[in-house]
Amino acid sequence: MKDQPWVVRYTPKKISDLVGNKATISKITDWLEKWPKGIYRNQRALLLFGPAGVGKTVALYTIGNELDYEIFEINASVKRSKKMMNELLKISTKTGTLTGKRGRIVLIDELGGLSGKSDRGAASAIKDHIQETQVPIILITSDVSDSKIRPLRKICTYIEFEPITEEAIVKRLATICTKESLTFEEPALQTLATSSRGDLRAAINDLQSLGETGSDITSQRVKDFLRKRDQTIDINEALDRIFYAETWNDAVFAANQTDAYPDELIRWISSNIYAVFPDLTQQEKALEYLSRASIFNRRITRTQNWRLLPYSKELMSLSASIIGGKPSAKRPKYQFPEWIRQMGFSRGLRQKRTLVGQSLSPIVHLSTKKAYKEYKIVLKALIREPGIREEIARDLDLSNELVEFILKD
Repeated sequence: MKDQPWVVRYTPKKISDLVGNKATISKITDWLEKWPKGIYRNQRALLLFGPAGVGKTVALYTIGNELDYEIFEINASVKRSKKMMNELLKISTKTGTLTGKRGRIVLIDELGGLSGKSDRGAASAIKDHIQETQVPIILITSDVSDSKIRPLRKICTYIEFEPITEEAIVKRLATICTKESLTFEEPALQTLATSSRGDLRAAINDLQSLGETGSDITSQRVKDFLRKRDQTIDINEALDRIFYAETWNDAVFAANQTDAYPDELIRWISSNIYAVFPDLTQQEKALEYLSRASIFNRRITRTQNWRLLPYSKELMSLSASIIGGKPSAKRPKYQFPEWIRQMGFSRGLRQKRTLVGQSLSPIVHLSTKKAYKEYKIVLKALIREPGIREEIARDLDLSNELVEFILKD
């Protein structure tokens, strides 16, 4: 329990525990209570939308649990063919539960993750099953205006989640302080709420970091903590703090202090896990967490939803700090990730080809890329001719490094 994240420990268990959006929660509850009677019979699906981090998914699970529903979740950001989506929906929207629950809710989360040709069939399957479903279907998205989900908007009831207010975040943080026997100054909690920018999860994580290093949450401690958190550290120090962290929060704190990109940090951790944790069981657990972090990173890249970054950083830190084993006593020399090295080499090649192509382009009247591709062999042959190399280099304004590159490429 010591290393358990407080966001997990204080996950809402009942509707009254949910933070913010009280009117919205009532609308969802009312919709489920009445489904599929009256006007709801023609609107068999509910579309929840609003900024990331406002608790849409948590709210649905909490409401479903209190109303005694079983929830069958489908994540739309995972690529699925129309056939696969049809099979999932066919089973989940027409069969009863085996758990004695009141009924089933089919939750289709991260609807904005539908993209590309491979997902168009999946969206069509969702629409077909909404029109025939025998159980409530609830869709969740951050952007209701997304063109990919336009066909689904016409057959759903809309309910919007608004950003969580600072006042609501402060109130929740105060409740946690009381349960954790922490004394606090209200302005300190206000500062944490403001810093979180409406992300309750981030605010609770910051509170846990403070609570595990002292029982008094004062304004000065919060300011010092936030100032220190914003300072960056180099990758080797970050890896040291992540791998040898005493608590999960220490590891998360270190991950947040480095300015390495998420994918880059994953590569550094994965490349050095084997040296730090020699036990195969520990390595397996660590790589499992890293793979989950990688999924979040891919969603960030696809949707540009950077509010998912804390989840990725937390999973990366779990991979190293509390996987149930002990790191090697002797701290290893951290290895530079081969993937990053190869990407850097590849980037260098592309840059040099572009520079040569830019010199050729106005002469041969082709694009930079095509000029290099079609005239590279001719250029290489001319450079090899005695007495011509210097003339070619001068006319095309090529450095000695670029001339040598042409001969080797």
